[in-house]
Amino acid sequence: MPEQEKGTDSAGAEPRGTESAGTGSVSTDNPPGAGPFGRHSTAGLENVALLAVGLADVVLERLRHAAEQGQQLLRRSDLRELFADGVNDLRARGELASRRAAPDTENYLEVMASRAVKRAGEAETSGPAHA
Repeated sequence: MPEQEKGTDSAGAEPRGTESAGTGSVSTDNPPGAGPFGRHSTAGLENVALLAVGLADVVLERLRHAAEQGQQLLRRSDLRELFADGVNDLRARGELASRRAAPDTENYLEVMASRAVKRAGEAETSGPAHA
């Protein structure tokens, strides 16, 4: 029987420098300072740097887009009315939020119903509108 080559098992399947552990093999040929995937630690730093630059690019693109939208908003001719509508909407949202926070106040639907009844009563006392 010929003599086996150094570094192989009896079947000659595994090359030199690997150890079989049952679930996988671990290579011992990696150079010093190599990471878990056989790459040098500087490759990991490069990946982190590229991720940071990519994130910064996304953030800057979003800021540019927001600035363009702000400029378009300032060019509108109905800016005053748009602002007034926004203030009214915020005031209404504030009223609703304060009612949710303090539930012991009157029910919103009951308040609206009483206002409707009051307006209907005022319309009856003032007489017909087309007379």
